[in-house]
Amino acid sequence: MENLSEKLKNEFKKDIEPIAGQDNLMIIKLNKKSLIKKLSWEIKRYFDLLYCLTVVDYAPVFELNYVFSNYRNNDVLVIKVNIDQKDFNIDSISDIFDSANWEEREAYDLFGIKFDGHPDLRRILLPEDWPGHPMKKSFKVDDEIRNWTGLDMKF
Repeated sequence: MENLSEKLKNEFKKDIEPIAGQDNLMIIKLNKKSLIKKLSWEIKRYFDLLYCLTVVDYAPVFELNYVFSNYRNNDVLVIKVNIDQKDFNIDSISDIFDSANWEEREAYDLFGIKFDGHPDLRRILLPEDWPGHPMKKSFKVDDEIRNWTGLDMKF
């Protein structure tokens, strides 16, 4: 991990900030979302797969957490990237890490984040006609949603 850490510091300079690190875990903040693809190509040399992609709603800013894993030596790398709700898109890395295909679709479905260049960006959990993105803090459960989901049922 030290080799990767030094390589990334040299190549990305002020565009990345180390947040934390220990034996097999490194957490980095990427300051420019436009560099996610370039950074992912570097990461691909050291990590087998994108283990998961999570989103945290700090509206109007959303934090994407890309978690990469290397099975040979149990290394884990977390890349944190902020995107603004006004510019709610980021480059897809599904052409670099196959598992990003499903992870990005889920983030699109539940939060509405657009992944530029994704080969099949459509809902994965909810029906195509679902109104809105239910994991956003701004999502309102109205009568249409209540009736569609059965949320008005008493147990």
